[in-house]
Amino acid sequence: MNSCVLDEVNIFTGYSYIGSCSEFIWKQGDKIGDKQMPSHFYFKGLKLEYDVEALMIRKDLYLRTKDNKEYIVKDFQILDINDIQNISGIAMDMDLLFEKFPEMKSITAGEKVIVNKKTQVVAFKAVSDVIHNVRNGHAIDTVSTNEVSKTLVNDVLTAPDAIMNLMDIKSFDDYTFTHNINVATISLFIGEALGLPREDLNDLGTGCMLHDVGKINIPIEILNKNGKLTDQEFAQMKSHPLKGYQILQKSKGISERAKRVALEHHEKFDGSGYPNNMKGNSISLFGRICAVADVYDALTTDRPYRVAMQPYDAMKILVAGIDKHFDPHILNTFIRKFSIYPSGSLVRLNDGSVALVLRNNPQAVIRPVLKIITNPKGRHIKERVEVDLLKDKSLFITGPAERSVLNVTSKNL
Repeated sequence: MNSCVLDEVNIFTGYSYIGSCSEFIWKQGDKIGDKQMPSHFYFKGLKLEYDVEALMIRKDLYLRTKDNKEYIVKDFQILDINDIQNISGIAMDMDLLFEKFPEMKSITAGEKVIVNKKTQVVAFKAVSDVIHNVRNGHAIDTVSTNEVSKTLVNDVLTAPDAIMNLMDIKSFDDYTFTHNINVATISLFIGEALGLPREDLNDLGTGCMLHDVGKINIPIEILNKNGKLTDQEFAQMKSHPLKGYQILQKSKGISERAKRVALEHHEKFDGSGYPNNMKGNSISLFGRICAVADVYDALTTDRPYRVAMQPYDAMKILVAGIDKHFDPHILNTFIRKFSIYPSGSLVRLNDGSVALVLRNNPQAVIRPVLKIITNPKGRHIKERVEVDLLKDKSLFITGPAERSVLNVTSKNL
């Protein structure tokens, strides 16, 4: 981005509202040959809600102007804090948030996706606003949240058989943002497969977007702890469903069944969950759906205490919890819709080639429709080659493929 000046800017890192400044100045770095030099930035009239260290330890910044334009400042480094209200530093890049965010998990360019990028960015902003407002004791903008849910529902109903694109976190502190949106997307995908009417899907989406709102006041060191929680820490974690429900109870414009998602998404089908040890169908339908989506996205997302699982391995864990943790009907619907190898997964075939799962064959969950990415010798295939394993009996999936093994990313597949 070229040099610019932004007035009256709110500053976020991850899901934390850091503060505001009267002026943010961006001076684009020079380009010397093929090398891009770092750019400089300046905060004028900076007001921080935390110690300055909370700003210094972050990797990326999110800026929101008074006219609701949003920017991401990547790989920034604070250089001068002599005057706490006027801080300066360097960064490698600054772009409109819509241009750079979000990335997708394991999806090649050009594939038809369920939720478009603009919808994801709008959803990200809505969840950001909810968290910021609750942290500061303000009411939730339920009109905006409900409208975003309707947009997500419309995307899902418009392209139910496309690849399900989930948001990938930029840093661990973005987890609450992106996880809520991913859980809403997955839950709506399940709800559509169950044949729920649009009105039900609207409430389901709203409830799932807000399901973790109770985590807002839990210390970040507990949420991101790299190691086993103490009994006291675990008790704090287990308090978030009830806290979330209590927050939503104060919010007008959200249906009771949407609010109950926050309360019930950690209840288990066999009664061993929390906070109320609810069992079977006494758990609301929305709560049972969210429970599946919540665990699946958590397992397939990097966390400080473990790396993300491949979708196939996450599916195996979910299947192991059938009849115990999850409603068997909902989980079976999820598996039939996603297959054991969900759309967007990379898989290896018996001939040694690697493929991207495009869509499921509901009548044969281990024989989806694929796009071949590399040939058996590992060379990338530029032309589009689709294979329907239900029709081509000579090929079958031998297991998931790691992106690291292929030396590729979701950007250059």
